[in-house]
This record gives sequence, C-alpha cells and structure tokens, in this order.
Amino acid sequence: MSIMNNFIINFCLLFTTITLLFLPFRNHPRITPKTNLNVRLVLGGIAGLISVLLMLNSIQIDVARIDLRIVPVVIAMMFGGLPSALVTGAMIIVTRFILTPVEQMDAAVVSTIVIGVLILTIAVVRRYIRLTFWNFELMIGIGIVYSLPGIYLLTNSWTTFIEISLAYIFFNLIAGFVTYHLLTELRRHFENIQYQQKLAMTDALTGLANRRRLDDSLSLVGSAEEGYSLILIDIDFFKHVNDTYGHDAGDDVLRQLGTTLASLARPDDLVGRYGGEEFLIILPNTSLADAKSIAELARTTVARNLFPTTAVPDLQITISLGIAHSSSSHTSLEALQQADKALYHSKDSGRNRSTTYTKQLQLEQA
Repeated sequence: MSIMNNFIINFCLLFTTITLLFLPFRNHPRITPKTNLNVRLVLGGIAGLISVLLMLNSIQIDVARIDLRIVPVVIAMMFGGLPSALVTGAMIIVTRFILTPVEQMDAAVVSTIVIGVLILTIAVVRRYIRLTFWNFELMIGIGIVYSLPGIYLLTNSWTTFIEISLAYIFFNLIAGFVTYHLLTELRRHFENIQYQQKLAMTDALTGLANRRRLDDSLSLVGSAEEGYSLILIDIDFFKHVNDTYGHDAGDDVLRQLGTTLASLARPDDLVGRYGGEEFLIILPNTSLADAKSIAELARTTVARNLFPTTAVPDLQITISLGIAHSSSSHTSLEALQQADKALYHSKDSGRNRSTTYTKQLQLEQA
C-alpha cells in the first residue's frame, strides 16, 4: 500500500508540473522535431526538470529508485526529437549520480544504461512513426520493458520485484495515457485562446488589423524614440459605390483594396481598416520621404487596377491619402490627427492624391 501511495504522489507531481511548466509554450506553435533547436533544447530542459522533481520524490526500494521519469523522457523525444531527449537524459543521469550513495554507484550505472538505451531506441523508432496516442504509449511501454531488468538487478527478492513491477507498469501506462491527453487538451486550449485573440484584433471583412489592434500598435510605436510615419487612406466616392451597386459590391471593394494595400506593405508595416472606408498604414522607422513614396505607390496601383464585383466587373476606384510623421516629441494621437488633416486636404483638393502634413498646411486649414 505504501508503494501505491508513493506512486500516486509521483503521479500528481507529474501532472502539476506539466501544467505549470508548459505554460511558457502557450503562445508558441506546436513543437515538433523540426522546430527551432533553441526551443527544443528548452523543452528538453523543462522535461528534465520534471524528471528531477519526480526523482527527488521517488520510491526507494533496496537500491532501486522507482518513479515516473520515463514519461518526461518520452515527451521530450516525441515532441522535440533527439536534442530534447538528450538534455532530459543528461539531467536525469546527473541527478541519479548525485542522489546515489558511493556504495550504491552500481545502481546509478544501471539507471544510466537504461536511460541511454531508451533514448537511442525511441530516437530510431520516432523516425518512422507519427505522434499519436498509441505511439506515445508504445514509447512508454518500451521504457517499461527496458526498466524492468534494471529494477530486477537492484532488488533483493522476486517478491519485491513483482510487487514493484506491477505498480510500476500500471502507473506508467496510466501516466502515459493521462499525460498525452493532458498535453493535447492544453495545446487545444492554447490554440483556441490564440484564435480568439486573433479574432479580437482582426477586421472580419478584410482580414486586416482592426481599429483595436491599430490603436494598440499606435500606442506602442508612439513610445519608440525612432520616428515613424502614418498613412491614412479613404476611398473616393465610396458612398456612390454602395448606393449605385449595393453594399455587397462595396464589401467586395473593401476586401480587394485591403488585399492590395497589404501586398504593398513591408514586413514591419501594419495595414488595417480604421473604420468604414478608411484604412491606416503604420510605418515604423520610416521617414516622411519614404512614406510619401509608399503612399504614391499605393495610390497609383489602385488607380490603374480594376476592382471587379458581381454587379460591375470593370469597376475602378481611386483613393485619397494623408501622410504624417511623428517622433518622440509627438504623441501617436497627434500624428493621427495630422494624417487626418492631410487626408482632408487631399479630398478637398480634388481627390486621387496624397498630401503630406506640414505646418504650412495647418496654417491654411486654421
């Protein structure tokens, strides 16, 4: 009964540490043997830490230490591949030698051999199998098979060995079952949160950043010391498109314009729908001259392209643009207001043009 109680403690410790220590991966894509090496090494370190905690609470029978450490080894190998498993294995081996008295070093050597052979076996098998529940349990089973001879060598009687082995097999298989489903549910939960966060920051019609994300990004870029530029864009006579061809046609135009603007953006730029027929492009670390070039490219690209809809296959539109530049001496709200004034000047001056905000422009509009 004492062995069962100790395994239950090990069992609870395993799932508590998995839940807590895998939280840093909640915003990270699913980890596979093809993931960046640094991420896989971190995964190996976390699995190794879980193994160490299990070993510190292991069951001492004769000179054998019994626990659920093979589960983190399998996690490391199945998700992160050989680099992850090697880090986990190294942490287990070092801990085993630290915890083992000098007169019992044979036990540490046997444990090292078991872990080493287990990692090499899983490394070979992993190349030919996918990560599924049954394959995960298969790896746990391989670990059990390799561990049982070591347990036998380190115990003093068949009775003790059988008693330990039955509990060891049962709890490792159950631990593998629950661990796999726990990790699967955690990943599904994390992905659902990421999806909901993306929805909260995405314009449903165009798929671009929405007003909330643009405002958040403006507050962040506004705190940087480097200058940045803003381009505020409005579709010319968009009300006429809606009134003449219907709102479905207007939606088609908005979607296509969003795609066009996104295709012209640089990797660090953020394009979003600011509201209605207005779009905003945030250009980090961009001079006013460069912003003007980008704005003119957007304007001319839109003017020469067709925006076909179901009602009008050859629809053409134009856009008006306002450009503003800000530095640490301006707030993002001030920069946005300046871009809006420049946009107003473009529309008031005949549309299908871009205007750069200047102090002279402010005096003219005063």
